[in-house]
Amino acid sequence: MDSITPDEGTSPKVGTGFFSSKKKEVAANDKDRDASSQAARTRVVGAKCGNPECYARQSEVTLKACSRCKSMRYCSRECQAAHWKSHKDWCNNNIGHVEELARADAMGFKRGLPPGVTLLELDQKLEKWVKFHTTLLLAATIHALSLPRDIKRSRLYLLRVQVSYRSEHGGITAKFFRVDDAFLIDIDTAHQIDKMREESESQRRGAVAAVALECNPLAMQIVPFGSLRDLSPLRIQQRWKEILIRDVENGKRATRFDMKD
Repeated sequence: MDSITPDEGTSPKVGTGFFSSKKKEVAANDKDRDASSQAARTRVVGAKCGNPECYARQSEVTLKACSRCKSMRYCSRECQAAHWKSHKDWCNNNIGHVEELARADAMGFKRGLPPGVTLLELDQKLEKWVKFHTTLLLAATIHALSLPRDIKRSRLYLLRVQVSYRSEHGGITAKFFRVDDAFLIDIDTAHQIDKMREESESQRRGAVAAVALECNPLAMQIVPFGSLRDLSPLRIQQRWKEILIRDVENGKRATRFDMKD
């Protein structure tokens, strides 16, 4: 098992696809534990320790990231050790993904890349962009899948979001990418989030929904959102796609799940 180091701000996600297979976990946090009661709360609620049996939050302790994959954070070495059996495969996959991108860059891979950006740089920018827009992506998923009406739809569908790199981002993380389109697809990649879903449900922490994020020439990446509970108090926003595209274009950070205009 690897050691942990202070979190460096990487984003949570899971993935699969064209260039390589990438998997990244999402640590359940307070708003994910009970999204219905969190509808009016902001994303500043601290992330939870990656050990599902621990309830320590960033607001209470300093969470430190796995030193290898940087995708999971823990409050202690004891919690990391307790979760290692579940995290090991994901961690190894993430390391392999980074190594594969680095090899492709070293071989001069350029097809489909923005000018002056390597595969690894594009992937890292996408991670930071996802982290910034996590609440907005989750909100769009909730409304696109009509989860307030039936949370079990998270087992049947993914929200597929197609994004493209913005060369004029000006160094602003929120504007690294723009959303070109978003639509529902059948969840034919269910095996990739089954492990997370089983763990969440076995701990009675709720459902797991996900976004399939497409950014060529990178792999399609599955970004899961765990521990979603009763969402029925939320009113479904039919204009979710328009709001998603607009808010990403404007670099706006979402703080609520209701996606009000």
